[in-house]
Amino acid sequence: MKPQEHMFYHVAMIAKKSQKILRTDKWSLNPSAPQQLMFAETISVYQRACKFLTSILFTHWETIGSKDTKEAVTAVERLMHQTNKNPNPKYKIFNRVFYKLPSYYRRAAIAFSLGQVSSFVTRYRDWQCGQSRKRRDAKPPLMTIGANCYPALDQGQCYRLDSLEQIQIKVLNGKNWVWTTVGIVSTRNRHTIPANKQL
Repeated sequence: MKPQEHMFYHVAMIAKKSQKILRTDKWSLNPSAPQQLMFAETISVYQRACKFLTSILFTHWETIGSKDTKEAVTAVERLMHQTNKNPNPKYKIFNRVFYKLPSYYRRAAIAFSLGQVSSFVTRYRDWQCGQSRKRRDAKPPLMTIGANCYPALDQGQCYRLDSLEQIQIKVLNGKNWVWTTVGIVSTRNRHTIPANKQL
């Protein structure tokens, strides 16, 4: 991304009506050149974490695949996240490679990787059964590891929105995870509608 280009911040809104409707707004941000480098580094680390986690999930899919998302995230964290209660996880190298990766980024990466592996396993089984083949010699589907994944930011842990002029986002500055303040250039109007609640 060129330094003069804008970045966008997608804001989820939920309309409180008879049915809940989830919509997003696209707000323009104006990061400096150093901030753009930090955003690029953050996305790169997140995508590498997704690739790492996808391989763990695929290896253990037989035991993890039947769990709901919350249980699966917990099971994967036990396999790779070292804590006082879990001192010897099977893949303890994860904490060394992705040093101090914030917990929300880690859990978002696990959830994304769950979707990737689940999709591949379903498509591969369909291919084995012949359901998705248009020709007898059709090649099996491929697993796309970490393709086009970007972290969703959780309010309070990964971003802070104190005003409509600027936003703080947690990013990797090359060594540490820090807060950086980015100016908001323009917003749309969904947040001004009284019936909408920002998520």
